[in-house]
Amino acid sequence: MRDLTKEQAASGRRLHAFTLFMLSVAGITAGAGMTVQAADLSVSPAQQAQADRTAQQGIPVADLAPSAPGQYTVRSGDTLWGISGRYLRQPWRWPELWGMNKQQIRNPHLIYPGQILYLITRDGRAYLSTTAPGGAGGDGRLSPRVRGEGTDGDAILSIPAADIEPFLIRPLVVDKGTVDTSARLVALPDARVYMGRGDTGYARGIGPGEAAIGSDWQAFKPALPVRDPVTNKVIGFEAEYQGSVRVSRPPEGPDAVTTVQATQSLQEMGPGTLLLPQPPRELVRYVPHAPEADVNARIAAVYGGVQYGGAKQVVVLNVGTDAGLEPGHVLALSRDGGLVKDPTDSNRTIRLPDDRYGLAYVYRVFPGISYALVTDATNLMKVGDIATTPR
Repeated sequence: MRDLTKEQAASGRRLHAFTLFMLSVAGITAGAGMTVQAADLSVSPAQQAQADRTAQQGIPVADLAPSAPGQYTVRSGDTLWGISGRYLRQPWRWPELWGMNKQQIRNPHLIYPGQILYLITRDGRAYLSTTAPGGAGGDGRLSPRVRGEGTDGDAILSIPAADIEPFLIRPLVVDKGTVDTSARLVALPDARVYMGRGDTGYARGIGPGEAAIGSDWQAFKPALPVRDPVTNKVIGFEAEYQGSVRVSRPPEGPDAVTTVQATQSLQEMGPGTLLLPQPPRELVRYVPHAPEADVNARIAAVYGGVQYGGAKQVVVLNVGTDAGLEPGHVLALSRDGGLVKDPTDSNRTIRLPDDRYGLAYVYRVFPGISYALVTDATNLMKVGDIATTPR
């Protein structure tokens, strides 16, 4: 009974670990023949409140980007963030320009290739519409229709998939409990030290309910600790992805040893390598918007174990759902201005203004931690930089 309790605890820890590196977001492919329907996506209360405030007002024409097109046809490969930048000086204000109509649009997140967007200006205010100015039908507000059947697989993504895809299907940061309870490779045949693609290995800790033949597992090792820049406490360990293995024989014998075969090997895997279940692939489809509340976060890590980074890199933030963050939130990045001595008064110090240099798009959020893609950066970012609600 004691061993069973330990196994149940380990399985529970792995389930918790799953939530640390996988979030079931819009359009996720959950398995063969299983997809999330468009209608399953929901609008957050904050987005709906914003929509209610702006649906009848639009935005000031002065807030449009200088080259905002009067008409734009959505193309395959477009992203919501990219289209937002075409129309707005502040792309995170997209929901305001959109003017979501909750009576007609069950889910306003989806825009499809081929859809034509028309920019309507009236009395100094701007709106988007899918009906040409003066055309029949509708009230001139943007009303993308949720498809009644099928999936949302054709809808455009929020941010470029190529920029974040590796981070959607691999562990980023794991907690100590995950390290302690993860399944792991324990031995290789013929006294070998490392395994490469096609090689066989033996693992322990994969429960009977998890060890279906053909199930895929990710191999990783905990690398550098990730510390909160404010408290200096370790909030997790960066997971260094090593490769993938597939179960070829279920657990056998008194020690429940599972036989696996390496399907991908980016680094040398061997005894001690940790294993987590392979998550399904995710597609990020969230409307970019600013947080309702004031967020004051710090960059805890630049993925890859480096101290500095730039645009198109993923950063780890030291806050998450506890600070009200949600996928789709856009944060402003800035460098603390710091204190300098007044050259005219040696007894006085002057606080310099923070140096704002970019934007980050939050796409995965968990308690106490979140991940964001740096979409714009005019300066190098570094660990400890500030991420706040944009103004």
